Amino acid sequence: MDLQWLAPAFEAEGPLASVTLDVSRTDASGEHEVDLRWRELRRRLEEQGAPEDVLDLLAERATAPSGRHDTGDGSGRTVVAGAGGVVLDLVLPAAPAQDEASWGPVPHVLPAVRAAAGSTRYLLVAADHDGADLTVAVGSGVTAARPEGGDAVVGSTVDDVQARETSGSDDDVLHKVPVGGTGEYTHERRVEDSWQRDAAAVASDVDDLVSRYKPAVVVLTGDDNAVSLVRERLGGAAAGIAEVVQGGGRADGIRSEDFARTLGEVLARVQEARLQEVVDSYSQARGKDADGADGLDAVVQMLQRGQVQDVLLRDDPSSTWTLWVGPEALQLARSREDLLEMGVAEPVEVRADAALVRAAVGGAAGLVLVPGTRQDESDPLELGDGVGALLRWSDQGTPGGGAPTMTGDSERLRDVGA
Repeated sequence: MDLQWLAPAFEAEGPLASVTLDVSRTDASGEHEVDLRWRELRRRLEEQGAPEDVLDLLAERATAPSGRHDTGDGSGRTVVAGAGGVVLDLVLPAAPAQDEASWGPVPHVLPAVRAAAGSTRYLLVAADHDGADLTVAVGSGVTAARPEGGDAVVGSTVDDVQARETSGSDDDVLHKVPVGGTGEYTHERRVEDSWQRDAAAVASDVDDLVSRYKPAVVVLTGDDNAVSLVRERLGGAAAGIAEVVQGGGRADGIRSEDFARTLGEVLARVQEARLQEVVDSYSQARGKDADGADGLDAVVQMLQRGQVQDVLLRDDPSSTWTLWVGPEALQLARSREDLLEMGVAEPVEVRADAALVRAAVGGAAGLVLVPGTRQDESDPLELGDGVGALLRWSDQGTPGGGAPTMTGDSERLRDVGA
């Protein structure tokens, strides 16, 4: 998962207040319940030393209607604010397992990362013989909240729908009609030629969107013949990730619950396959001298040196691991003394996962959240301390390293998640 959508939260001057809360409004009492949950979070932040003006900013944004229709899973919200204002405001696709609040030098945004990790970017192609509607979207993703009458918070770029286009050629001979004699044959040929030109135009636009947005899957739906013609003309990158899903189309109301359910199954299957790809790549990297790092000490060292392409982090909200950090993203260490030796005047102890996410953002690294806890014996990666990394490069200073290397495995994994 690329984390640069979180950059504004980590570039802002701290200290910062971070809250994640359940903002579900499924019945008449929803508004009151959201207010009660916020009051409890405000009390926690006051105890941690957050000033009143920052808390007032949070109150205004965190309790405002999100503009998103609640599903059966409810919805959540992650907001980060400091003396300079709100720097991140994200609506989550489901209510969080627990409300969280923190005040300190490093924002705690893992709940939003967790929501994004469960999402998949896809390109939906709803085709008929008139052309196609093309939609780049993120399934079950986080949404950049938009204050009433305003724009999304700068930098909050993860959204449900990322692009929409209508595609097709300008041909107007689209339907076969009985005209009789040789004229009917000529008309049918013109119609079929129009269909093929339409399909070629749609396929070209699909190839362009795949190149620009790099979706995990291209979902083709609509008229069977039109879908077949488009699929035959897709370029290599798009053709390799294309799947046909029955039941959708361009007409209003045609996308039934069955189509939505099938689409969800496709996205879940893609997500599982990509996680397996991570497992395989990391297992191979650990089998080499220096393509991967395992355990908190090794990963921290590699982050300090800017070697990490992707951090692998076991998703364990109950973890009590901590790290020491300085004002810069890559200033992190296991102990206060280590940072003092690095020239950091006033090290601060923070949650390890928050420090790792900040370092990943600052080092332009990706993040892969791995399900499970430290007590989960089914963890397929067996991550030491719940943390591992795939490296961009290695040298004599890399733990277990020998000759300098450049690894290409990680680049394929940057888009795990949205």
